[in-house]
Amino acid sequence: MRRAFWVGLHRWAGLAMAGFLVIVAATGSVLAFREEIDARLNPELLTVAARDAPTLDPLELRERAAALYPGARIDDAPLDVEPGRSYMARVRTKGEGDAGPLIFLYLDPYTGERLGTRIWGVVSLDRRDLLFFLYRLHYTLALPAFTGSIGGTLLGVIALIWTIDCFVAFYLTLPPRRRDRSKASDGAKSWWDRWRPAWRIKFAGGAYRVNFDIHRAFGLWTWAMLLVFAWSGVGFNLDAVYRPTMKALFGFADLPAALPARAEPLEAPLLDWRAARAVGRRLLDQQAQKEGFVIEREALLSLDRSRGVYALVAHSSPEIAANTRAMVVFDADSGVLRAATWPGDSAEKAGNSIGRWLARLHTASIFGLPMKILVCMMGFAICALSVTGVYIWWKKKTARRFRKTQGPAAGAPLETTNAE
Repeated sequence: MRRAFWVGLHRWAGLAMAGFLVIVAATGSVLAFREEIDARLNPELLTVAARDAPTLDPLELRERAAALYPGARIDDAPLDVEPGRSYMARVRTKGEGDAGPLIFLYLDPYTGERLGTRIWGVVSLDRRDLLFFLYRLHYTLALPAFTGSIGGTLLGVIALIWTIDCFVAFYLTLPPRRRDRSKASDGAKSWWDRWRPAWRIKFAGGAYRVNFDIHRAFGLWTWAMLLVFAWSGVGFNLDAVYRPTMKALFGFADLPAALPARAEPLEAPLLDWRAARAVGRRLLDQQAQKEGFVIEREALLSLDRSRGVYALVAHSSPEIAANTRAMVVFDADSGVLRAATWPGDSAEKAGNSIGRWLARLHTASIFGLPMKILVCMMGFAICALSVTGVYIWWKKKTARRFRKTQGPAAGAPLETTNAE
């Protein structure tokens, strides 16, 4: 295909994505420091005074949360209580004919005292709801609940277009083939010498040239992270495309999501939460002895009613492949092991490991503060790419319109090739 085709594809893809990318990039910059910002905005909910006393058992805290909302469902129990932080329980209340609002309940881990609540889905810029709103805006465009998953699906499609455009944009920065080899000055330059200007910003040029250089150079310098954000965005919101693609390219094991669903969700499992934790611990210990890893601390116990299973997740050592955690999934009635994963699990595929790396890089959940700063700065870079891209399109469109009305003698055309 001719280069002009890819130029046009990049232009229209960029225009289609620009508004969405500005939204997700701006909110993503803030969400890189979501925990720190939320703790500053809502210390009465998220922090407690450290005390010289043990915290309550996490399952007792879950029981106290359940007592505050009789009839509601609390299907996961965090088991790793952080010093100085409150205990959060996600309470799914019952509505008329359907699930009610999701309530985030915060308890004092030392006493079980109720500190406060927040409701997921509330559109509010109040300090209590601000981070929740930004999170929904980032992942679902904060569309109303009655629209279902349309916001997430739309962003998944945008992420897919963005992924494809990453490769198109990179191609367009490469020096085009030289058609006239008779030019001595051009013929003396190596391929790298002709590509080198694409990595630079010439601030001495006019506004158009500076914007063009920013657009091209920023895209090159941040290309790897742009692809990380784009393809992980497909993974978050467009699983029907992400999973088959990863399976075809790298292999992908559907563990443990491949477990069959029940005809009806499980209402009352025979194993209560304390019995389930005991079973999970026993199964984890068996897996650790068999596979040669060490359980460091438990992280989460959850109930999947649609499949009728509990899952116990734990931090383990060695943690490889993007901090893989050990997990056992077992029947919620009988306690029979249904699935298990652990660091270095040979049943997993490269696609699973790559997917975890992508997700953790996207959410800045590894590499500590440096990664959070990088993700925050990437948000500004993506905004700059979107704004400069629209500016370049507008200036070219204005120049073409001017030449049509004034004729070819109106002045030099406002065109800058991708190889300059």
